[in-house]
Amino acid sequence: METTAITFRDSPDFIDALRDHAAKAGKSVNKVLHDIVASALGLSKTRDPAVPRNNLARFSGCLDKESCRELRAAQKAFSKIDEDLWK
Repeated sequence: METTAITFRDSPDFIDALRDHAAKAGKSVNKVLHDIVASALGLSKTRDPAVPRNNLARFSGCLDKESCRELRAAQKAFSKIDEDLWK
């Protein structure tokens, strides 16, 4: 991948805060800026934790085996087709 250099200029306080943030995150300043800009442009490959999910991922893996068996048994009723509804 070819890369291009850019220069980022701002106040010393801003640059110091950026460096502190990068150090706390264990990332380079370049990586922090890249992540921020990629997220702002919608190019981020990681999910923004501030954006709520609209799925059931938070429930994944939360049932023990017995509860899972009970849930699957209860769901079987949803697989039955009521022939009268399809006439």
